[in-house]
Amino acid sequence: MRTYKRKTQRGTTSQGLLQRAADAVINDRLKLKTVERELEICHTTLQRYVKIIKSGLTPAARYKTRLVFNKEQEARLSKYILKSASIYFGLLPEQVRQLAYQFAVKFNVQSIPPSWHTNGEAGKDWLKNFLKRNSTLSLRTPEGTRAGRASSFNRHNVNQFFEKLGDLITKHNFTPSRFWNERDETGVQSVLKLLINSKKYNE
Repeated sequence: MRTYKRKTQRGTTSQGLLQRAADAVINDRLKLKTVERELEICHTTLQRYVKIIKSGLTPAARYKTRLVFNKEQEARLSKYILKSASIYFGLLPEQVRQLAYQFAVKFNVQSIPPSWHTNGEAGKDWLKNFLKRNSTLSLRTPEGTRAGRASSFNRHNVNQFFEKLGDLITKHNFTPSRFWNERDETGVQSVLKLLINSKKYNE
């Protein structure tokens, strides 16, 4: 994931300091540049703040990050991912991003970024922040097949298994209706590179 480094201090000034600076400009009639230099405030931030006050509006207490989903929608998405992990079908990061886009379209979310429509999936930054907001999810690398288990799957052992199975069928006269396929893994990849899973499965 990408990590951004802040290049300016814009948006980090406290509300109290901005109010004090605005009072100095409006009430004490000090020059904007003088106040910003003395209090070390971003020129653009202070100018915008003073303009809002002069227009009769109340400045926002802080800047808010725009979210694509609300808390309830993110909770449903997180629950689905955990459910997939619990039945051993953990999703890859790319699959979660695709799922997020499909989820947004399905529920007619109004704030879908244009890049989501272009790529058919959510962005990497969205996934990074989504995992931060949902601490029950984590990235993990699943274990591959153990060497002992892989080496045991050979022609001799397979033939021996079916010979014993044939003897049991003949001995007890089992009919086809007595056989049940409880696990159909056709087309299912058992070892993936990276999954999004619940943290409890890492312990």
